[in-house]
Amino acid sequence: MNHSMLDGAPAESFAHDDTARVPGRAPVRDWMSRPAVAVVPASDFTTMVTAITASRRGVLPVLSPDGAPVGVVAASDLLAAYAGEGNGAGHGAGTTAGDLMTSPAVTVAQDRTVGEAVRIARQASVHHLPVVDDDGRLTGMLSPYDLLDSLRADDEAIRTEGLALALTPGSGVVPASLRVRCERGHVAVTGRTRVRADAAALCLGIAAVEGMAGFTHRLTWDIDDGSGDLSVSDTPSEDT
Repeated sequence: MNHSMLDGAPAESFAHDDTARVPGRAPVRDWMSRPAVAVVPASDFTTMVTAITASRRGVLPVLSPDGAPVGVVAASDLLAAYAGEGNGAGHGAGTTAGDLMTSPAVTVAQDRTVGEAVRIARQASVHHLPVVDDDGRLTGMLSPYDLLDSLRADDEAIRTEGLALALTPGSGVVPASLRVRCERGHVAVTGRTRVRADAAALCLGIAAVEGMAGFTHRLTWDIDDGSGDLSVSDTPSEDT
């Protein structure tokens, strides 16, 4: 059987120059949790505890009269107030959301992508993001679990599309040899095709999958027909 790596190296990688082609391309509104449970600056300690317990989130948005987030109260803030840290009162007596909140609130617009939300959260060193509409009003909450779930779904969608391309009738791929993986938008493909042209066509097809951040392949073929321009240098096939 004749076989060769497409460039004579253990693997060939394709990177994308298009910065829009990155994981996390789904809009925030598709992954945020709603409705968002919130309080106002005058809300007392008991109200805050009830609200944050009902939300099952670690952060509680504090809203202005027009529904815009002006700050956030974390569960750790409530526990500190209960312990009497800061004012020594203890049990949260006389404490309001306005007293405890961290302001201003770090928010994300519902039309931004999940990838952008990840960057916002990391830059601000926060874990939860209130989501706002075009008027700045609260519409939902984005937690680390929401972000990770979206990125996982992105990877699975890209992997599924790459797998479908490889298994299309006439692709020339030997199904038993095929392995397609995707992690954080980077696709890795291993397998064998009937002829070199089939391997080249598969690489070009997968490299065009929307949302893919990078592509590494490790493909072999049974017959080197000299076809398929991958814009890389090829090593002569070896006989085994």
